[in-house]
Amino acid sequence: MKKIILTLALISGLGTPSIFTFVPCATAQVLGGEGPRARQSGLRGDVLDVNLRNPGTLEDCITPSEMDRVRCIRLSGSINGDDIRFIRKVCDRSSAVDEGGKKVSNYVDLELEHVRIVGGGRDYSYRTEHDVIGKRMFSSLSTLRNVTLPRGLRRIENNAFSSCNNLQEVYFTGRELRSIGDDAFQYCSRLSRINLPDGLESIGNGCFYGCDNLKRIDLPYSLQSIGNEAFSGTALNDIRLPRNLTYLGTNALKGTNIRSLLLPDRVAIEKDAPGRMPKLREFLVERGNPYYTTEDGVLYDNSGTKLLNFPAGKDGNINVPDGVKAIANGAFMECRDITAVSLPSSLITIGAQAFEGCTGLRAINIPADVEIIGERAFYNCRKLEGLSIEGPVKELLGRTFQDCSSLRSIILPNELIRIGESAFESCESLRSLEGANSLLSIGRYAFKKCGFVELALPSSVTTIDENAFRDCKALVSITLPASLKALSKEMFRGCESLEQLDMSQLPDLREIGENAVRDCKRVNRIMLPEGLTTIGNNAFRGTAITTLTLPASIHDIGEKIVEKCKMESITCLSTMPPVLKKLSDKKTQLHVPAGSVEAYKQAKSWKDFKNIDPIN
Repeated sequence: MKKIILTLALISGLGTPSIFTFVPCATAQVLGGEGPRARQSGLRGDVLDVNLRNPGTLEDCITPSEMDRVRCIRLSGSINGDDIRFIRKVCDRSSAVDEGGKKVSNYVDLELEHVRIVGGGRDYSYRTEHDVIGKRMFSSLSTLRNVTLPRGLRRIENNAFSSCNNLQEVYFTGRELRSIGDDAFQYCSRLSRINLPDGLESIGNGCFYGCDNLKRIDLPYSLQSIGNEAFSGTALNDIRLPRNLTYLGTNALKGTNIRSLLLPDRVAIEKDAPGRMPKLREFLVERGNPYYTTEDGVLYDNSGTKLLNFPAGKDGNINVPDGVKAIANGAFMECRDITAVSLPSSLITIGAQAFEGCTGLRAINIPADVEIIGERAFYNCRKLEGLSIEGPVKELLGRTFQDCSSLRSIILPNELIRIGESAFESCESLRSLEGANSLLSIGRYAFKKCGFVELALPSSVTTIDENAFRDCKALVSITLPASLKALSKEMFRGCESLEQLDMSQLPDLREIGENAVRDCKRVNRIMLPEGLTTIGNNAFRGTAITTLTLPASIHDIGEKIVEKCKMESITCLSTMPPVLKKLSDKKTQLHVPAGSVEAYKQAKSWKDFKNIDPIN
């Protein structure tokens, strides 16, 4: 603020003029040693207009009673940590009033064009640094509306303005700014436009993440780097990447409304993934780019053998050209309007999430030479009806076909040895599973909520993980492989149409996990094999069985294994009472070997049975 000099000539009898000078509030001194500061108000209407000669004295420029009136802080001079603390204090207020005490809109505009930020003063949360807007300096100030930044500003650090959810305009006035840190303007949800200054070289990770009203941004020619998710979740409908740009981070443009994207001749994209742009119709690449090429708007690596990114705004039937050997991770992700894809015979690899969320996809071929299908490759392709995998694929990774709710049948390659976690979870229409004659293991939740009515598993399977067939409500019968070693935890829980479970011909079965057959309310017969040693808690709870025979090999029985079953009798063939945790219905008839009746009558938990008789 300019020094205000008020000159008043008083014509006295001697004709001598007198000069009165207004002393800026920033020069106020502490009175009486340790006494309170003398405050002279710098407030004019709702504007606090101050030239700070001494950093740390901003609070002296306004009386406490005027704090609720400030709606514009216009500063010049130098400010330090004490001044930042005071600015935050003003911006943290709950309401604003006018000079008459009437409530008005509660906002603060901050004009710092002629300010220099310096070190010193108390920490506002972090220490101030010369010409730097530090970490979280103005973060979470919900009243902050417009900000004009200092001319000499060199750097904006992480989260400097994050979650200022009423921030609308940011003005850059100088050309000294070189970097904007991670999440600097994250969740500034009302920010609609920003013009970044010449000289800026880098934009940090998540810098404008979640600025969902940001529709336009002008990037300077000097910009070299844009971080991961920098503009993710914004409303940008156009962007011009500058010629000097060499790095574009992963998902930097995810969720924007950009329709056409031109990649400069030197730019490389982290993981080749700029992010899914739902309205994008084409990629363009400047001549000379060593990393990328395009064909029909589709982005490929420079050799043309790897399809990197298919524009999510394209639709219809798609033919991938011959010579392509790999579909990159997420290449077709959320391309909701494509209906059929023809893949070339040259294809070897389908990457993770390659077709995830292609909710309109009805048909796709898997070429005979495909060796790898990545995690979630066809996740939520809910209109896909049938598929045949003929190539030498050895493993279906996690969630490969999860939520493909229209998938009715699939033919798996005989080279397949493992089906991963949730690979077919919630494929509610899946009735037919063929092939996989060399299959060894089935991961947890692999077929949870599938639509099988009858199922015969390959005889080669040795391991089925927990919850593998949970809630397959239509499943009536299943043939288990003879080499199975355990009925895992909650493996068939909630299979309410299952009628019986014959495990008598499984010589290697040693354990039945807890809740394994729980709530299979139509199961009326369970046959256990000799060699079984362990039955977990609640294993057969809620089934329709009335009798159960436990083999002589059993030695550990969990609690309440037949809870809520209408049991009539239990036969235990073991001559020595196994460990029994708890069995609720003690009125059930218990049959044990003739020479072991007394042992059972004295054994813990067994002795509580009312009727223990020798086996007839």
